[in-house]
Amino acid sequence: MVPVLTVLLVWAGGVRALTGVGVCTCDLSPGLCDLNCCCDPDCSLSDPTTVFSFCLPGSTKVQRWACLSSWLMFRSNAPYPTTNIAPVTPGSPNLFCVLPSDSSLNYFIAPRTVSLGDFSALSARYSGASFSPAPESNPAVPASYKAGDPIFTISPGGTLGQLRQPAAVGDSSVCSFSNPARFLASGTTSCLRVINSVSGSCQADPTLGTQYYYRNISVIGANPTGTVITSQSVPIISLVTDTPILQGGSCNNVVSQVSYTVRYNGTAGIVSVAASFTLVNISGTSVSLVQSFGVLYESVSSVAPGTVRSGNPGYLVGLPVLSDAGPLLVPRSVGGSCTSAPVGFGENTLSACAIRGTGAETCGDLATRAYSTLLGGKLPQAVATVGNTVATQSGQWVPIIYQNCSNQPPGNCTSCPVPVSLAIHILWANVGQLSNPQAQVLGARFQYRCQLVQCQDATILQTQVTFTDLTQRGPPPRSCATGPVAPGLLHQWTSGTLLPLAWVLLGYMLHLWDG
Repeated sequence: MVPVLTVLLVWAGGVRALTGVGVCTCDLSPGLCDLNCCCDPDCSLSDPTTVFSFCLPGSTKVQRWACLSSWLMFRSNAPYPTTNIAPVTPGSPNLFCVLPSDSSLNYFIAPRTVSLGDFSALSARYSGASFSPAPESNPAVPASYKAGDPIFTISPGGTLGQLRQPAAVGDSSVCSFSNPARFLASGTTSCLRVINSVSGSCQADPTLGTQYYYRNISVIGANPTGTVITSQSVPIISLVTDTPILQGGSCNNVVSQVSYTVRYNGTAGIVSVAASFTLVNISGTSVSLVQSFGVLYESVSSVAPGTVRSGNPGYLVGLPVLSDAGPLLVPRSVGGSCTSAPVGFGENTLSACAIRGTGAETCGDLATRAYSTLLGGKLPQAVATVGNTVATQSGQWVPIIYQNCSNQPPGNCTSCPVPVSLAIHILWANVGQLSNPQAQVLGARFQYRCQLVQCQDATILQTQVTFTDLTQRGPPPRSCATGPVAPGLLHQWTSGTLLPLAWVLLGYMLHLWDG
C-alpha cells in the first residue's frame, strides 16, 4: 500500500473589516487607457509590462504565494485562490500554490475609534516633527581640507561662502553658479551665458566683469582652531583689473575665461590663490557667450609649478595629449556655440560645432577663424612623445605633419574656400617591458578638407581624432637565429620586450601618404 500524505489547510473564519475592492489609484481617465497604469481595465492588457516601460507605484499586485510540491497535495479545500506553477528548470516538481488573504499584508483592517482620552497618547506615539530644522547659516569650516572638500571663502564683512566653478545645467548648457570648486580637483567647465541685451547688460551684469570673480573674496586657507578669523584667509590676487565698457554697439573687456591657480602646502592648507582672465569684445543685440572656468591646484613643493602630466612616463588613456601649445584641443558645441575640449589619449572621437561669418568679416577672415576653431584656438607644431615630457627637452617632441587644403584662389563671401573638417591621426606604440608597458606617441598628422561656403551661412566644422597602435613585439628567443646566439643579443630579443621600430613608423606613414 502506497502511503498518502494529506495536507489539511486550516484558516480562521471571521468577518473581515473590509472586503477586497478592485481599486486602481492611477486610473484617472474613465474609458481611456492611462499611460503606465498597469491596473487600468481600459488598457485590456494581459501583460502590461510588454507595452509600458514601467508601472506606476500601486498599479501592480504584490502577491505572496505559499507553495509546496504538487504531489504532496491530495485534496485542497482552501477558499483562497490557488494555482499550479510549472517547473522552472527540468527535473524540478510542479508547485501547488495558495494565495492567502492576510489582512496584515494590506490595509483591510478596521480602524480603531479614537476618543478624546487617547488622542494625545496616540499623537505622541506616532507623530513626528512637522517641520525640518533650518540649515545652519554658517557652515562648519574643516580644520584642514581633504580632497573633494568645497573651498570656503569669507567676505570683508565676515560672511562665509564657497569658491564657485560655474558649470552647465540642463540641455541648454546655461551657466549655474551652484557648483563649488573642490579641493585638489583640477579641471575646467564650460557653460553658456545668454545676454539678451548687450547694451543693457554690459555694465549691469556683474558676471561679465573680472571683479566679480576676485574682488573682496578671500579663501580660507585652513581652520585649525575651529573658529574663522581673517588671519587664516588668503585674498584672491589678479593682475587683470579691466572692467566691461560700452563703446558704440560693442561691449569690450567681457570675461570669457576664468582660471584660478590655487597653491597649497599639504595639511597646512591653501597659501595663495591667483586669478587670470581671458577677455573678449561682443557686439549685437543679443549674444550667446561661452564662458570657461578652470581651477588648477599646485603644491608649493612642486618642482615645476603649472606642469600637468598625462602619464609618467607613458601616456595614460583618457588624459590629454600634450603639445608645445598646451593640451591638444578640438572644438565642441556648447549651446550652439563653439568651444574647445582636450583630446584624450587613446580615445577616438568625432566632434563638431558651427560658425557663421559676421558682416565685418572677409572671406579670408572667416577661413582664418575656421582654422583656429578646428585647432581649439591654438596652433601646435609638435606633440609630446610621452606624458611627462619637459618643454626644454627637444628629443621628446615629434613634429606635427600638416596637410592643408590645396592652393585655391582667394574667394569672396558668396564662394569662400573654408576648412570644414580636420582629421587628426596619431600613431603610438607601447615600449619597454611587457610587465610595465609605456605608451609613446610616434607621429601625428593633421589633414584638412575645404569646401566653398557662403560667409553668412552657418558652416559646420568637424574634427575627427584617430589613434593607431603600432606596437611590435620581439620574436621568441628560438626564432632569433639558427645558430648560437650571443647572450646579450638573446636578452635583447626576448619576447618580454616591446620594440619601438622606427622603420615600422616610416613605412606606415609612407603608406598613408601614398593612399
